[in-house]
Amino acid sequence: MNKPYSSHKAIKKSFALKGLLLLFALALIFAAFMVRYAMSGSRDTANGIPNSDDAYSVAKEFIRPTIKSPDVNFPESDYQCAKKPDSVFIIKSYAESKGVSGAKNVTTFEITLRFFGGKVSSKDSWKVLNLNED
Repeated sequence: MNKPYSSHKAIKKSFALKGLLLLFALALIFAAFMVRYAMSGSRDTANGIPNSDDAYSVAKEFIRPTIKSPDVNFPESDYQCAKKPDSVFIIKSYAESKGVSGAKNVTTFEITLRFFGGKVSSKDSWKVLNLNED
């Protein structure tokens, strides 16, 4: 009771086509997940590479506690930032604060920060390497 060669060949061909269709379907599903993942991440939730604006916003969080006045203002665009290798940022800027008598105080600072990974906007992802205030 041997089956003829042609029916054996047809069975093998049918099995191979089903396998190729399954692989193609899995590839499409994988591609859909990858596209959805790539498009869903925002800057704050993704582990991205910080830019100078990110470093400056975190630097303000480190500087604010060192100034004794509760009313501290930082310039939004008047700062200098240099990026070094290994995610090290050097930021130079100033902070304006009002003293108890209402006098305006200006504190200039230079802070060196290193980004270790994680959320770019999180203070815990950064380490202060050097801080100079005048």
